[in-house]
Amino acid sequence: MVISRFDKKVILTVLSIFAVSFLLSLALMQLVAGLIFIMWLFEKNEEKRKTAGMILYAIIIFGLVRLISVFLSDFPHESYQVFYKEAIFYTSAVSLSFYYKALGKNDIIKLMNFFIIGALIVSLIGIYRFYSGDVDRAQSFSGSYTAFSSYLLAAFSFSLFFNKDYSKKSNQITWVIIYAILFLGIFTSLGRANLLIAVLIFLVSIVFRQIKPLQLIALAIFIVGFFSMNILFPSDKIEQRATNITQLSDRDVIWEGALRIISEKPITGFGPRTFSQIFPLKEKFQDKGVGGWHNDFLQIYFESGLIGLLSFLFLLFMIMKQLINQIKDKKISDDFRSISTSILFVVISLLLTSFFSGFITSVYLSVVFVFLISLIDRISLEKSNSEKI
Repeated sequence: MVISRFDKKVILTVLSIFAVSFLLSLALMQLVAGLIFIMWLFEKNEEKRKTAGMILYAIIIFGLVRLISVFLSDFPHESYQVFYKEAIFYTSAVSLSFYYKALGKNDIIKLMNFFIIGALIVSLIGIYRFYSGDVDRAQSFSGSYTAFSSYLLAAFSFSLFFNKDYSKKSNQITWVIIYAILFLGIFTSLGRANLLIAVLIFLVSIVFRQIKPLQLIALAIFIVGFFSMNILFPSDKIEQRATNITQLSDRDVIWEGALRIISEKPITGFGPRTFSQIFPLKEKFQDKGVGGWHNDFLQIYFESGLIGLLSFLFLLFMIMKQLINQIKDKKISDDFRSISTSILFVVISLLLTSFFSGFITSVYLSVVFVFLISLIDRISLEKSNSEKI
């Protein structure tokens, strides 16, 4: 554990506000992230040195490669956007890694509950806006429907595997309501890939017995009721999306263009945020608003080259390795191992979305990602403490 200059109640309060701010308010998220980082700057250096773990090192390596690719960019004006669009990801990684290690297990569990509550609020906002006709696809007041959908997918995956108290039947129903609200948010965002991923993660949770028989019955009633309502009061947007379920949304054009320039700058890439400058087939897009690769692996490769892609893969490898080791390790408490399991399925979910949209360079989703993966080093600390005892 590390010793902070600030009271634990202050730390937990600030982090809890941060946990509910994702897609609720960009300004609030940035403000709280900045506050956490400023707090970290005033901590003792000897305490800061205690918080460095493998995940933080992997994030720093990835960040350094991204920084180098900015200075090597063919289009520096566009690449300089990284300094204000991606900076929050790295500053949060440093500060969260510190403050998680200043909190006890019960505080961490409370924080994760706030994360789920924040996602519920955002989902309800998106569902209301969709059915009220305010938007064509469910979304919150901050971010696009894509970020909204992926954020809820992360929260849905996390909540399915999060350790719960089922001693009371009412708690089982409460969690069914949570699953239903998060899933309905994903559904009304009309993202086909994310909806499919959510269904797959849900089926896996059944296999791993995360869903109780009573909950399955309640969810079945909800599903029947929901689809009955949509039959009685059909939505043109849902019907249109279902009719065009096989539409590729210009991703075939993106891959065709990628293959044309794949060998042009394979080592260092063209620089971050340069899609519009380098993509050769923009005239083929049906949607003229396409402004990115819609694939994290393509984006990192074309922006930061093979070096950037390898650093990204190294980060993902370290995350998966650490999580699997923690899940297997009996020296770690059940609560923390359930959090590791939850984070593992969040990472799997986001990785699957990265083939269709992307998260690592998203202002919103990258912060959600780092908010969760920074816990990995904190859970590893729990193991080292138990070994010392």
